[in-house]
Amino acid sequence: MATEMINKVVADVKCYFCGHVSGQIVGKRHEPLRVTNFVPRPGYTGPEVKQGTRLRCERCQGPVFLEDATGAMQTRPAGGRKTEARGKSAERRGSRAA
Repeated sequence: MATEMINKVVADVKCYFCGHVSGQIVGKRHEPLRVTNFVPRPGYTGPEVKQGTRLRCERCQGPVFLEDATGAMQTRPAGGRKTEARGKSAERRGSRAA
């Protein structure tokens, strides 16, 4: 599963005019990012994105660009490991109390 995460790229779709982030484009590393890989933000109200259409800002219909393109491994929350560690600490505390 970790190998799959390393091979993905995530980039924010941001407006040149107003700076609004309409969503993200998620793709595979070493492959072109396509408009059909657009993942709208929660609450997205813009037009449905289809193959052959231009991606525009949902707020002002301005042109957009890709920002903060990173590997998906870097965007994974670091809290996942800490939660597991906290669970083990809680188990230890519980066994001490018993």
